[in-house]
Amino acid sequence: MSNIAFEISPLLLASGTFGDKSGVYRYYYGLIKSYGEYIKKQKINEKIILFSFNRDLLNWPTNKEILDLINNDVFIFINKVPMPENKKKYNFEIVKGLPKLFLKIINVFVPIKKIYFNIINRIRFNEYMNALDIQLKRNKVIIIYHSETCFFPLKGYKNIITIFDLTPIIMSYFHRKETNDLTNRKLTFASKYCQGIVCISQSTKNDLTKIFPIFKSKKIVTCYPGIEPVFTKSQPLLFDEINTIVSQYAKNILIKKYLLFYSTFEPRKNVINLIQAFYELQKNLQIPADFKLVLLGGTGWGKVRQQVTNFIKENFPIKDKNKIILLDFINDNYLVDLIKNAYAVVYPSYYEGFGLPVLESMSLGTPVICSNTSSLPEVGGDSVLYINPNDYYDIKEKIKYLVNHPAVAKKIGDLGRIQSNKFNWEKSVSQLRKFLVDL
Repeated sequence: MSNIAFEISPLLLASGTFGDKSGVYRYYYGLIKSYGEYIKKQKINEKIILFSFNRDLLNWPTNKEILDLINNDVFIFINKVPMPENKKKYNFEIVKGLPKLFLKIINVFVPIKKIYFNIINRIRFNEYMNALDIQLKRNKVIIIYHSETCFFPLKGYKNIITIFDLTPIIMSYFHRKETNDLTNRKLTFASKYCQGIVCISQSTKNDLTKIFPIFKSKKIVTCYPGIEPVFTKSQPLLFDEINTIVSQYAKNILIKKYLLFYSTFEPRKNVINLIQAFYELQKNLQIPADFKLVLLGGTGWGKVRQQVTNFIKENFPIKDKNKIILLDFINDNYLVDLIKNAYAVVYPSYYEGFGLPVLESMSLGTPVICSNTSSLPEVGGDSVLYINPNDYYDIKEKIKYLVNHPAVAKKIGDLGRIQSNKFNWEKSVSQLRKFLVDL
């Protein structure tokens, strides 16, 4: 097998800090990094080519995590694509040279300027694709691994793409129109041009082949994410610093005296039911008074974060009596400390392609309460406490049960650590490598 090229636009768009490291970012980065480590360890004579179909992204500052990758001699980053000399000048002045009255009349019926630039952009894109194709062939690329947001059929290559989940298809009402459109375009591309499909869970694979039977004829491999090194190495104690942040919103949190939810805020994550359940448990004295709920994550969409903010203002107007703490994304090291010192992580999402917070929390020995839907039982196994995300009372009762039974919580945490060992990047990229060789 010759070289493989990864399209890395989602990585180039992010700074590499936790705040913009989406699940997609973390999966792609972990997969690419681990694949490079694997072929180096196995002494396989191959190179990994990194590139982007979006030429403009090559002008952006490259984040440190990508720089760390390309310092390894296994990787080649095509960040400069020599373009052929073009004597033609694409200049709107040519069009503007037409009589003004004629342009005014035409523009009433046809947006001539928009059409002109669309044509020119398409010409420039095709020129870049041709130049990029030359670079890929010079680097002996046989397989192109397309990304979540940038996929394009170049002739003469085998094509691979990852399907993360089918939430925009199954639960389109939980997503923006742009996300639904992107998913439909991606599935069309995958069905027409891809010889291989990578799914991040068996649940996603089952959904894909059930909803779109055309994929039954495709070669599909399940390639689970592994755990990032930050979750496995020894960390400095940062809890006092975390409480400095918390003190802006409430009294200090205490070790093992808070529940934690962390993710981007969006309707699918079911956060509103979570905060309502916690609030009622506290109000009715069904859990200890010193317990708090910490919510951590980016703004997302659907005004969920704003709804949470409004709920806190309405029910906890006095800072020192606030039991629900809403934080922005924080540094990975702070996140790890926040997870491992939580009494439990609660993840009531309606649907997940995988559910990295569940795996990450289990790896740190923190008990997990999560939904019994989609891929989450595949990740949690027999090592988490399951809830029905559609049943508000079940969410409430399971939180109450776990908080009031610390021995059960400890057992779940211990089992979770064992369960998390089933997921590691080396195993996943070994399976991926075999899949690619047989493609």
